[in-house]
Amino acid sequence: MASGALSVKDFLDKAKLVSYGFFGLLILFLILFFSSPYLLVSKADPKKSDALVLEAIETGKKDKFKQAAALWKKGLAPVIVILHSPPNQDSDLGIVGDPTASLQSYLTSLGVDETKILVYTVESGAQEFPKTLLKIALDRQWKTFLLIGKEYDSATLLKLYRNVLEPAGIYIAVSKVSEGIGSWDWFTKPKSLESILGRLSKHLYLILLGN
Repeated sequence: MASGALSVKDFLDKAKLVSYGFFGLLILFLILFFSSPYLLVSKADPKKSDALVLEAIETGKKDKFKQAAALWKKGLAPVIVILHSPPNQDSDLGIVGDPTASLQSYLTSLGVDETKILVYTVESGAQEFPKTLLKIALDRQWKTFLLIGKEYDSATLLKLYRNVLEPAGIYIAVSKVSEGIGSWDWFTKPKSLESILGRLSKHLYLILLGN
């Protein structure tokens, strides 16, 4: 036999290792793919807090505001804090003019006491929301928050906020707003598939960055 030539047995053994590696990666990918919705949903239990927190990023989502109003009425927190970045013409709340007055007015129309609504405009954008909330917490000596977030954004939001708040001993959980995307059939609908995979990529990217 020529020097360096593979025997049939060696070739089959190497082919078997390659196939094991391929199928192992394929199985890992399929597990990750089908478990995507569960990775994106926060497991932290909402509890009575010092404040409810709403993000208004360019547009204030009505369903999040409605859930915040409902939770406030139930007594889960005495005040609602809105972290706001400047809106544009696409705002589905129809914000025109002073955003603070408009955001307060919308929550007031949902039955929230206007004096219990605090609006903080963050000109530098949503990436500074967690740091802004930390400053608010330290100024007011608040220790617990309940953030209102979309169901499949909740784990990512929790990670972003906890990285900033937890070192200061501040607890935060997310109250999840249903998006009407089923955890068992999300991959059968193009829009749901695109949405979930896009959010999964962001979530995994944050994990790789150590955030």
